[in-house]
Amino acid sequence: MKLKLAVVALAALAVAGPAQARKDFQLFSIDLVKAHPDYAAKIGDFKFVFGDSVSGKSLGSTSTRKSTNGLTKSDQDACVWAMLSALIAFKADAVGRGGTSVQGIKSTVTGEKFSSATEFQCISGFTNSRVYLEGVVVQ
Repeated sequence: MKLKLAVVALAALAVAGPAQARKDFQLFSIDLVKAHPDYAAKIGDFKFVFGDSVSGKSLGSTSTRKSTNGLTKSDQDACVWAMLSALIAFKADAVGRGGTSVQGIKSTVTGEKFSSATEFQCISGFTNSRVYLEGVVVQ
C-alpha cells in the first residue's frame, strides 16, 4: 500500500511539472512591526533608529538575518514576524555589549543597503520570508 501511494505521489509531481520559484522583494512599514501584539513585551522601551542617523558612543556594528515560515501566513504577516525577530536579536546583542540602542538600521535584503526611517525590505519565497539588517550598537 505504501509503495502504491509513493508511486501515485511521484506521478502527480511529474504531471504537475517543476514548481515555480518565487523571490519577491517587498517594502513594509516599520509601524506594522511596532503595532504587533508582541512588540511591547519583547522590545519594551529599547530604542531603534532606522535610516542613517547615529548619535552617541558607538560600540560597533551588528547585523542579523531572520526568517520565518510563510506557508500559513500572508507575506506581510511573515515579514513583520521576521522583522520582529531581527529586532529581538539586535536588542539581545546590544544589551550584551552594554548598549542602549541600535541605530542607523538599514535593510540589506537585495545585497545593497536600503536606508529608510519608515520602511524595511523583506524577501518572500515559496516557503519563507526573510529580513536582513545591519546597524550600529550605541551606548
